[in-house]
Amino acid sequence: MFQIHKINFITFILFFLYSYSLSSFALDSDSLEKLNIVADSGTYNFKTGIDVYEGHVKIDQGTTHIAADKLITKKNNQHKIQEATAYGIQELAHFWTLPKQGEPEIHAQAKIIKFYPIESNVSLEHDVHVTQGKNSFQGELVHYNSHDQTIIVPSSTNGRAIIVYNPDK
Repeated sequence: MFQIHKINFITFILFFLYSYSLSSFALDSDSLEKLNIVADSGTYNFKTGIDVYEGHVKIDQGTTHIAADKLITKKNNQHKIQEATAYGIQELAHFWTLPKQGEPEIHAQAKIIKFYPIESNVSLEHDVHVTQGKNSFQGELVHYNSHDQTIIVPSSTNGRAIIVYNPDK
């Protein structure tokens, strides 16, 4: 294991291109773009498959972006990321992407955003706000499956699930 402090993680781009893609939730062309991770510090552990990036974390791949205070990635035995968790500690973690040309960007904010790229799932937890154009989803928990094109906003003890849908006229 080794530590890297206050540098651009460009040296890891090639590794991440083969192991992880945020584009399962975005334009198909995003998967061809380089994945750039920039953070104040990072710990890359090849043996455990768990990497931690902290402080002003920014991730960009084509039209897909994440801003968070902390990011933890967990890789499987094939060194492909099976889970990436973005944490909003001081501010909500923010994920935004362009799902299709001509459609509005999707913006998702939550205290915790969990990506499961192999299954094409995203879970947003605690103080969740998702918007796309005039449509919005709010609640304590939102699950999104891009393969099945389903969004689940279950009820919670802390409040009600709110879904606002404005069909095109």
